Amino acid sequence: MKKLALLLCFYLIFGCVAISNAGDNADLTAEEAFGRIFAKDSTGLTSIFQKEFLKTVPESRLLEIVKFYRETLGAYKKVEIGADRCKLLFENGTAPASINIDANNKISGLWFGVPEKTNDSFTEIVASFKKLPDRTSLCLLRHKATANQEVGTKTSEAATASAEIETVAELNADKAMAIGSTFKLYLLKAIEDDIAAGKRQWTDLIELKEEWKSFPSGVLQDWHAGSKHTLETIAGLMISQSDNTATDHIFNTLGSDTVRRYLPESCKDVLNTSQVLKMKFFFPEQAKVYIAADAASKAIILDIMDAIIPESIASYATIYTVSTPVLIDELEWFVSTRKLCETIFSLKGSNIIKINPATGLVNKSDWYIAGFKGGSEPGVLNYTWVLQKTPTSPVYTLSCTANNSKKPVDSDAFNVAVTRILNLLKNEK
Repeated sequence: MKKLALLLCFYLIFGCVAISNAGDNADLTAEEAFGRIFAKDSTGLTSIFQKEFLKTVPESRLLEIVKFYRETLGAYKKVEIGADRCKLLFENGTAPASINIDANNKISGLWFGVPEKTNDSFTEIVASFKKLPDRTSLCLLRHKATANQEVGTKTSEAATASAEIETVAELNADKAMAIGSTFKLYLLKAIEDDIAAGKRQWTDLIELKEEWKSFPSGVLQDWHAGSKHTLETIAGLMISQSDNTATDHIFNTLGSDTVRRYLPESCKDVLNTSQVLKMKFFFPEQAKVYIAADAASKAIILDIMDAIIPESIASYATIYTVSTPVLIDELEWFVSTRKLCETIFSLKGSNIIKINPATGLVNKSDWYIAGFKGGSEPGVLNYTWVLQKTPTSPVYTLSCTANNSKKPVDSDAFNVAVTRILNLLKNEK
């Protein structure tokens, strides 16, 4: 699936064009600027912004942002100026922000962070998920480790079952939905189990094969065939960068029979990324035939897809221009958020899962354990975490999915709802 640029995406939903906290003209202060931005009367608001700024973020978008913060946090009170950024205080919460004022008393840079409600609750957050415009699923589990639980790289199924598990919040948690690249958790699980059983080593070399290459996201599709890389490197790229070529090399190294044993039953078809992307975005007629075919006919179609080298497709770049959901209810990896929570919990000892905690949504420094895998494509968005504050704290697993077969997911509203959960977990005593 397309790479989820979390940091960029997450900040752009708030209309940021700069992350700066300097105010180099004494006439228009940060205090006055924020006061005017959030004033009840927005008449003349654009007069304090640079024209160049307004070309990027027009007045309509500014008013939309202001309305969002008012509706989420109530009336604006004041701003506290810090060394690196500001803290906006509202009637019902706070939000980080930064601002840059040029020598002409014009705002040249403005950034707003995620709002944090003072008295938020999981009940209110679940209610907000229900109001989102997309089909959503949410599962938040608290795992209390027991004395006999294994702590190593591999957590056994028996040990996982022995943990005390509490459902903290849920919404459609048992409904299998499209999850995009989050299915790669199951490939990592298979590799981690082989490592723990002594069947493989992280230093094993995998040779890149042209016929196993996929499409971006990732970098390996551009590396030359024949180059050799350790299993640890390939797995790390699969999870931290959602590298599709890395994924398909692990998929093919494991074999589809092994992958089938790991994928939940809700994943009716065992598919790698190249097969899915080719059918969805380059050979839609084959996709329609595949969806309606029996097992034997499906195998033939997949063989045909496997024989097509990505670089041989003339319209290779068109994959980046697709913004409309394509067959997300028919041709996907379908898993419930509860299953994803259970799976990522079994990977909490993995070093690979902790490389990228979803920077921009989660700060590694806030957690003892912060593991993540997400998935996205038009109409599909999933985030799945395993989180622990301290070595003796409960372990939380959180998985959130949004699907929309008609239009792109409203990632703005989804990200805010998810971040509210993360804030509650981060601040839990």
